[in-house]
Amino acid sequence: MVFLCAAASTAFAQKTITGKVTGAADGQGLPGVNVTAPGTSSGAITDTKGNYTLSLSAGAKSVLFTFIGYEPQTITIGDKTVINVSLAATTKGLGEVVVVGYGVQTRRDVTGTIASVKGSDIKNIPVPDAAQAIQGRVSGVDIVRSDGAPGSTPSIRIRGTGTINNADPLIIIDGIPAGGLSDVNPNDIASMEILKDASSSAIYGTRAANGVVIITTKKGNYGEKLKTSVNLYRGASNTVRYIPLLTAPELAMLKQERYTNDGVPVEAIWKDAYYSTQRTDWQRALLRSGDITNADVSLRGGNSSSNYLVSAGYYKENGIITNSYFQRYSVRINSEHKLGKRFKVGENMQLTYKKSSGPDTYSSQTGLIFSALRFNPAIPVHNPDGSYGSSKASNELGDINNPVYTAETTDTWIKNYRMLASVYGELEITDGLTLRGNFGFDGSMANQYSFAPKVLDQTRARDHAELFNRNETNNNQLSEIFLTYNKVFSQVHHITLTGGYSQQTFNGSWFRGDRWGYNDEALDQRVLSNGNDIHDATGNYYASNAIASGFVRGFYGYKDKYLLTVTFRADGSSRFAPDQRWGYFPAFSAGWRVSDETFFKDNVKAISNLKITGGWGQLGNQNVADFQYLAPIDKDRRYNFGENPYTGVWNSRLANPDITWEKAEMTNISLEAGFLNNRLNTTITWFNKKTRDMLVPAPEMDLHGTSGIPDRNLGQLNNKGWELEASYQGGNDRFHYNISANASFIKNEVTKLYDPTSYIGSTPYGRQGQEISRTYVGQPLASYYGWKTDGIYQNDAQIKNDPNIKNDPNKDNIKPGDAIFVDTNGDGIINEKDRVNLGSPNPKMVYGIQASAGYKGFDLSLSFAGVSGVKLYNADKMQGMDPNYPYNMYADALNRWHGEGTSNSVPRMTLGNANQNNRVSDRFVENGNYFALKNASLGYTIPAKVWGRSGISDIHVYVAAQNLFILTKYSGLTPQLGYSTSTDNVNGTKDGNRQRGVDVAAYPQARTFTFGATLNF
Repeated sequence: MVFLCAAASTAFAQKTITGKVTGAADGQGLPGVNVTAPGTSSGAITDTKGNYTLSLSAGAKSVLFTFIGYEPQTITIGDKTVINVSLAATTKGLGEVVVVGYGVQTRRDVTGTIASVKGSDIKNIPVPDAAQAIQGRVSGVDIVRSDGAPGSTPSIRIRGTGTINNADPLIIIDGIPAGGLSDVNPNDIASMEILKDASSSAIYGTRAANGVVIITTKKGNYGEKLKTSVNLYRGASNTVRYIPLLTAPELAMLKQERYTNDGVPVEAIWKDAYYSTQRTDWQRALLRSGDITNADVSLRGGNSSSNYLVSAGYYKENGIITNSYFQRYSVRINSEHKLGKRFKVGENMQLTYKKSSGPDTYSSQTGLIFSALRFNPAIPVHNPDGSYGSSKASNELGDINNPVYTAETTDTWIKNYRMLASVYGELEITDGLTLRGNFGFDGSMANQYSFAPKVLDQTRARDHAELFNRNETNNNQLSEIFLTYNKVFSQVHHITLTGGYSQQTFNGSWFRGDRWGYNDEALDQRVLSNGNDIHDATGNYYASNAIASGFVRGFYGYKDKYLLTVTFRADGSSRFAPDQRWGYFPAFSAGWRVSDETFFKDNVKAISNLKITGGWGQLGNQNVADFQYLAPIDKDRRYNFGENPYTGVWNSRLANPDITWEKAEMTNISLEAGFLNNRLNTTITWFNKKTRDMLVPAPEMDLHGTSGIPDRNLGQLNNKGWELEASYQGGNDRFHYNISANASFIKNEVTKLYDPTSYIGSTPYGRQGQEISRTYVGQPLASYYGWKTDGIYQNDAQIKNDPNIKNDPNKDNIKPGDAIFVDTNGDGIINEKDRVNLGSPNPKMVYGIQASAGYKGFDLSLSFAGVSGVKLYNADKMQGMDPNYPYNMYADALNRWHGEGTSNSVPRMTLGNANQNNRVSDRFVENGNYFALKNASLGYTIPAKVWGRSGISDIHVYVAAQNLFILTKYSGLTPQLGYSTSTDNVNGTKDGNRQRGVDVAAYPQARTFTFGATLNF
């Protein structure tokens, strides 16, 4: 008997409990949680994934889980061998887990500047990608959407625009550099981390100069019973605002006036009563109501050795313009499996199919919104015989096609198939030391189709149908292996070391086919084989490139009070010449938790948390055109020698063997403070980001030819400013609320180009080919450059005595009613030398406010966003106020000068253009400040007791709205303007950051209302 009792006692003493500790808000593993058995000496700490193993001593009856910033939890052991727990946060912050490159940290230990957005914060917002959902939620992050077309992806700018080239941040999805967010279902996201400073981003080296966005998708938990979630929502969208335009009678009146002013007989069409009769509001004829549908389902669970999550989603948005839409089907499979006590494997796989269609809304020739704002309002959408109305009756009506006809006959789409997958294995070599290997694959196939039918009854006719088809494949493979050592010594020394190797290769190919002339234009006949003439048949491989990297990061914490992080990465990129291929990127940051000091605890009771951090580092940007160190050779170049033509090859671009990546150097200092037991939290950060070796177009050399000139590492750019954040959590068990606000103040300045007087221009806009934006040394990127005005000439005497045009050879052609342009250089002549900076499109302040509350199952969420200190250039109004064109005009034209004293802001009606009244000037620069309620939702959770034994744990129903209101003085369709999509005709590159905030009548953003429900089983 004694022997049996002793054996039993020994067996119990050797009992082991395993499990995982997760955060209740997001289900992510919590590292560093203390796991103890009260009344015994048994204890353990969770690893970086939240897993633990606890060997129990005799007498252990329960397990206690404690973690700073979370409510403690005690679980009775009984006969359990696996105990998984979910800890609820007590206040925002200190114990929050933050995903960093190649690992995780608690917020308490972070020394860099990392912002976190939980998946629960952006769930069910009616947008196709997460970037739109986080607008206004993160300080230092500006979400810039160039247009409102369904599926359009906004640009993300972290701490300003860091280069004139590609300034998009690096996107990491489940450990794979993935390029974009539109393939990810926002409801699959567990968390988003935005790495803003050099210390946190340097682990990604040459691709981190513009910041890093890390997406972690949802996972299952070990020992979790099957949980199913079904989410559905449906909504409608409409136009937020319309631009006041002239009615048909008003337009006819002003058309007649311009002839009268010039002493020219009025064209007969403007005396025709037909064209003085209002028939169509073309904005309302084109812009309809859209709709949005979303459905997704997820299943997650696990046992003691495996966990899994499987989800499927469908999203469809029909835009507010006919035949514009975006749809996405997505499937996700994430799982992890333990193979013994020290080894586990896992995979993350995402399959996506997307199809989208959108009209051209950027062209000043055929853009669809441009056409709706210009088309004559006397023309009907449809004629009495059912045909489409047109402007063919007279050249006085312009060369624009009926915009409704264009929208309804458009047959164009892009399909994209993508697989983003990774597999990994992780071996715990010894306690605290793990080896992990990752392999990732990102592959896509895109098919672009566009059929242009024969057009005979519109002004812009086409005597044959055209079919364009393009297919493209891209893939990249990622291989990584790294070691992580995480250990706490003597309960005061915390060390985490990470080091490894990464390699990624990129490949792709494309094919394009065009055929013209289709005898049968039926939908099922629109294939390449049925075209009569081959117009184009080309294809090629994309240039393959690769990047190889070594990286190391070390973290040391002493008593959790003194913190230090040091990072180093070396990158080699095949995009550059062998001598310029490698770059080295060091960074460090340090932190001091002042509130843990005894002197502070004893003397300062009002502040519950005080932490000071600072850091410095260097980053790189290799997002530039490939292989500019080589001179490409193209074939089929025609030459003439004497009278004989020959075909040969040519260098399509010269070589720059010294080209290398751009470099960014950043310094930042932060102060974090918590009050009222961390219910009130504040952060203030100062940063200074210097970009050097910025690639800029090389200045034109004194040579002849058509070969392109490669970029050179000549430019320097600076972004510096402040970030402010504050949040407050309050309430009790019945009613709780949260209010947070953030603001960023950023100054952008170009500090070096070729020389102090040189500049980089933007692609000319409009039918007059006017350059709107320029980048000069000492000024922000893409500033507006044009002429200042000083009112309107009221009489001949004013023209005669105006010193601005004292020596101007054009003086005799200027008439009363023309605009007064300011002679800024004092030479008495108005010319190019008088162009000056008219304003910056880069906001001085970007801010956001979030508020949420819950009461007895009801929940309310509001998200506001705004910008201040920004100017916008209304280029569409510049054309829409020009009487030289034969189109409709803005209603502001009614305020034109038509006699002395009648107007001092809008020039006269005239057929002539001697004074270029509507050139690029401050007349079209407007205040771009806005404050918008971007997202709002109101919901109610119906508890399980209502459903009895139906298997439903709860149902959450809600109504939501996006772009509910916007407060602004801007007169255009929307003040939320992004970057130009104009193409450089020489190098084929986009204007990109050379032009921003220029209104070209792009696809307007819509207001959306949705109703939805989430069912949990």
